[in-house]
Amino acid sequence: MHQGTKWKKSYPKVAKSLATNDHLLTFYSFPKSIWRSIYSTNLIESLNKQIKKYTKRKEQFPNEESLERFLVSQFEDYNQRFATRCHIGFDQARAELVEMFETKE
Repeated sequence: MHQGTKWKKSYPKVAKSLATNDHLLTFYSFPKSIWRSIYSTNLIESLNKQIKKYTKRKEQFPNEESLERFLVSQFEDYNQRFATRCHIGFDQARAELVEMFETKE
């Protein structure tokens, strides 16, 4: 039995999604050193978890505006912390791309 047929039979929705979505695995076109940063949502999930944790106690926000101010401050803090962060592998990918373009010239 062909390997693709096996997976198609076991996971028809996944197989259909792979067949119909040309961009699903686009991250494979990028340098391997940055794949994890591209397909991972750990930073977003971490922020969402933190916001849920702090907003769970509704009594600490007397009105909607106070909750909004809190959320804006959390997003600004997040942006400050990660604005200059270089994701794992991006330095290596940048060097590889520079080298690739220099050899073309």
